[in-house]
Amino acid sequence: MLDIKNLSKSYGSLSVLRDINLSVQPRDVVAVIGPSGSGKSTLLKCINFLEPYDAGEVRFDGQLVGYQESGGLRRPAGERQTNRLRAQMGMVFQNFNLFPHMTILQNVMEGPVQVLKVPREQARERAERLLAQVGLSDKRDVKPTRLSGGQQQRAAIARALAMQPRLMLFDEPTSALDPELVGEVLAAMRELAQAGMTMVIVTHEMSFARDVASRVVFMEGGYIVEEAPPAQLFTAPQNPRTRAFLSRVLA
Repeated sequence: MLDIKNLSKSYGSLSVLRDINLSVQPRDVVAVIGPSGSGKSTLLKCINFLEPYDAGEVRFDGQLVGYQESGGLRRPAGERQTNRLRAQMGMVFQNFNLFPHMTILQNVMEGPVQVLKVPREQARERAERLLAQVGLSDKRDVKPTRLSGGQQQRAAIARALAMQPRLMLFDEPTSALDPELVGEVLAAMRELAQAGMTMVIVTHEMSFARDVASRVVFMEGGYIVEEAPPAQLFTAPQNPRTRAFLSRVLA
């Protein structure tokens, strides 16, 4: 579904991603871990072209994301082509980014109605079903400012799912939450994984990565240092940098 080859990204003289290679198959749950500043969030933004990349390629279902090729040359793709691919990738950020003037139901309906041109009644039915899925049916007519952080993040997950994506990207979805609210968001994500949703999750929740991921990727300094099934990476990491990181965060 997703194939990343030799991906590199810099901000001026600062190299953030260095020769990244990663493949994601349907139903994979890939957890990306590593210290702050290792390039994890930038990797997600390059996958759906919220950030253009400098070298290498990102392909979704074999189609080049953000660029098009002709006669051996590459040039930026049109906005319509990029948005068509981007619409198949739901993204949930650290901050919830809900529209404050809309109810939760309206927030979830907005994308399908405005972007996918889904009839309003059909979008409403889909939104109500998704709000029930994340345990927010009783909050459908409430505006975001009246919800807890955990409830807002679950609403953000429902909003992303309303676009019927084939791939979900999560950028540290629990980092802005109080500790007592983290569990409810992770439970919603766990249900998605069990339902077969393909996901790439940047997270600092090590127990969640160990229990839910099919593979774990450790990044440091813009590189993928190690990639392995969670049982191997958490119990017998091969790279000394991975061992040093895990010894700090699991202490």
